Amino acid sequence: MNDKDKLLENIEKRLKTTMIGALAKFEENFAYLWENDTINRERYEDLWEETRNEILNNGNHQIRSAMKELHQYLYGEQTNFNQKYHYKFYFKNPGEDR
Repeated sequence: MNDKDKLLENIEKRLKTTMIGALAKFEENFAYLWENDTINRERYEDLWEETRNEILNNGNHQIRSAMKELHQYLYGEQTNFNQKYHYKFYFKNPGEDR
């Protein structure tokens, strides 16, 4: 494995660890809402599962997109990276109507 591949692997691990760590902290602090036998337990449990899945799906999608862009940049592959965020401004001369 070359240095670029190792860098990509390490970045991906750190992003995933950040996402999973954040979810774990939330569970640690709020799990009592769905772990204890309360009137709203089932509702909180369902809400947490739905929220957790949405966070994981979105996070994984963003990680894949970021890793693809990094890979293209590091390996100099044909990409529209520079064009993706290109803006063109048109300036009017004083007194000119457009």
